[in-house]
Amino acid sequence: MKIGLTIFATDRAMSPVELAPEAEARGFSSLYVPEHTHIPTSRRTPPPTGGTELADEYRRTLDPMVALAAAAAVTSRIRLGTAV
Repeated sequence: MKIGLTIFATDRAMSPVELAPEAEARGFSSLYVPEHTHIPTSRRTPPPTGGTELADEYRRTLDPMVALAAAAAVTSRIRLGTAV
């Protein structure tokens, strides 16, 4: 069985550069980083969380390709990808 990880990579979360080698060392097969390229500037429908504002994490997301490239530089076996 192959088990992977997904991290919502922000500047406040554990860095993919730190997480990827640790995940690889523990036998995880993959690491995925969500890609959020379209963030609304306003909304008519509230989010499912019930709040009225966009969660701050969406404004703080890392560029997925840059984050994964950095993770690739410090790993050798783990599969990396975006979770679109």
